[in-house]
Amino acid sequence: MKFFILSLFGKDRPGIVASVSKVLYELGLNIEDSSMTRLKDEFTIMLTLSSDEGITKEDILERLRDVEVEYGLFTFCKELEVSPQEVHAEKNIYRIVVFGSDKPGIVYSVSSLLADKDINISNLRTEKRQNLYVMLIEAETNEDMYEELKGELEKLKERLKVDISIEREEEVEL
Repeated sequence: MKFFILSLFGKDRPGIVASVSKVLYELGLNIEDSSMTRLKDEFTIMLTLSSDEGITKEDILERLRDVEVEYGLFTFCKELEVSPQEVHAEKNIYRIVVFGSDKPGIVYSVSSLLADKDINISNLRTEKRQNLYVMLIEAETNEDMYEELKGELEKLKERLKVDISIEREEEVEL
C-alpha cells in the first residue's frame, strides 16, 4: 500500500472538489483524511491518499494537470514513508477551543504552551469575524496530561483575557 499527501490551492469557485475527486477516483486512489476550506477568497485542499496500485506522485500530478489549469490551482504531491494509521496509534486526544476578542499572540501563546508540554497539534483552525476570534485545536499526546493542561490553560485564559475550554476525545468504537 502506498500513501501520498496532496495539497492544492487557488481562487475559490464551484467545481474544484468535484473535479479533483473525480481524477483521484479515476486513478483508483482512496481519500484517507482531508481538510478543505476557504481562506479569504482562496480554496485549499489537503488530502492523504492511499493506493494499492502502482501509482506514483508523478502520475497524480500529471492527471491533475487539466484541473490545475482550468481552476488556476497550485498543486503539491509527496509520497509518504509511513502510513497515516501508524501515526495515529493510541494517543490521548484533546479538543481545545479559544474564543474572545482578536489580538496578536493568541495562536503563539496556546501553541507554545502545547509545545512546551510536548503535546502535538494535529489540527488547528482559526476564524475571525469582525473583532471575534475563534481557534479550534485538536491536540494529542502519549501520556494523559488532561488535568495539568487544564490548569495551564486556565492561567493562559486569564493572561490573554479570552475564554478557553478543553475536553477529552472519548474513544469511539465502530
